[in-house]
Amino acid sequence: MRIFFLNPSSKSLEKQLGLYRFFDSPFSPLWAGYLSSISLDFTDEIYVVDNYVERLDVRSVVQTIKQTKPDILCISVITQTANFSYNVAKAVRSILPKTKIIMGHTHASYFADEIVSKNLADIVVIGEGEETFRDILRLFQRYADLYPEDLKNVKGIVFRQDGIIFKTPERERIKNIDSLPFPAWHLFRKYFKHYTLYPFMPARRNSDLTLTFLASRGCPFSCNFCTVLMGNRYIIRSPQNICDEIEFFNQEFGCKNFFFVDPLFPPSKSLGLKILEYMAKRKIGNIASWECETRVDIIDDELSEALREAGCEMVSIGIETADDSLLENLNKKQKVERVKKAVGSLKKFGIKVMGLYMLGVPGETKESAKKTISFAKSLDTDITRLSILVPYPGSDLYEKYLNGKYNFSDQDWEYFSTYPQLPYYHYKIDWTELRPSDLFYLQLKANIYTNFSLKKILRVLSISRSKIIVSCVKFLFNLVAFLTKSVFSQINQNFQPKIKYFLINFQRFRN
Repeated sequence: MRIFFLNPSSKSLEKQLGLYRFFDSPFSPLWAGYLSSISLDFTDEIYVVDNYVERLDVRSVVQTIKQTKPDILCISVITQTANFSYNVAKAVRSILPKTKIIMGHTHASYFADEIVSKNLADIVVIGEGEETFRDILRLFQRYADLYPEDLKNVKGIVFRQDGIIFKTPERERIKNIDSLPFPAWHLFRKYFKHYTLYPFMPARRNSDLTLTFLASRGCPFSCNFCTVLMGNRYIIRSPQNICDEIEFFNQEFGCKNFFFVDPLFPPSKSLGLKILEYMAKRKIGNIASWECETRVDIIDDELSEALREAGCEMVSIGIETADDSLLENLNKKQKVERVKKAVGSLKKFGIKVMGLYMLGVPGETKESAKKTISFAKSLDTDITRLSILVPYPGSDLYEKYLNGKYNFSDQDWEYFSTYPQLPYYHYKIDWTELRPSDLFYLQLKANIYTNFSLKKILRVLSISRSKIIVSCVKFLFNLVAFLTKSVFSQINQNFQPKIKYFLINFQRFRN
């Protein structure tokens, strides 16, 4: 059995991240790491392409897949990579008709019926994938194929038989995620030099290798802009299992940096203190540093000190906006005043802070947007990221503002970007008075204003990481080029009618 895992991404980052692409860094794809580990129980013929690193076009990716002739092709589909993923699937269908194509992740789960009806995939896995994938591999191992009658007994999938779409019963969540094998990162070794920290991440370790880490699954909160693949039920690994994995990959690959991608870790102060105390006892902070994201309402001095003792280097917090009424519009269930206290506690114990904000929040005005930017500047977090709100499929905001109102093409999904290349969207932004151009230039100004102070520039230089300097130079060079092009475009728009008018009248004068 030959299994191929594709972590898709378009060849160019410009559509996805615009000018901000220079501050991006590929992360090890956890979905492929876990499913590869499951696959090792069935075969050792496993192939992986992380196209977020390789940046191959569709033709090159398909050629690579063709060379391996996999029995099963697995593709993770998120909104911005949907078009690329679909084009790969169509091409593979034509040259490898016997290859079974399996898709999963947020976008695929939301549009599962559409995907199988268009024959883009044989199976779409809904939600959590490990146990579902194991059942699918058992069937293939037994019959050397995947027959629809057998698939009807596999929970948590969507497939098609004789033109009819079947959706099997929902699969129960994995209650004991300690039972899952660690991600098979050894299969991704060729990409290790690319799996580095954010350019501005203040690493204190000698190794730049950073591996993604998942300590928990699900999120008990219901922010309406979010798409949580695992649902609202929060399940967390044991402190021992968390430490075992960090120690294993530290010993195996010398990895000294871990990026916790949990939507929420730690989930509460009481549980957080318990886990962090155990991590401190295991002296995790002596061998590795790590970053996580959590909520401001659980952070105080006690938790901040425990985070530091456990090896936490940076905490990202979703601040979103500086207006309490707008936070209510997002169903965020937090107050602005609590943000100040949380950031103060983290700074007090030497933990770096990344502040995450959004522009274009429902009900936002120009005044409230400027208020958010001023607030971000005054907090002076180590890194500030202001994105533009995008109602992604699967979120409550998508259901409220976009679903049923637009007939999006596959190409349209590429422009669902929180860091757009141009001030243009394939839908009308009618939940805020800010126009797309307002949001675009406000975001650009705000990210420069909050991140490029003299203090922060000096701190960046003190870290002495060449990647940071190169990223800054590339960003500023392309910013100047973009603004210059914009200015000349505006001049052309303003003067073109006047020039045309002059030429018409000049021609009349000559006649």
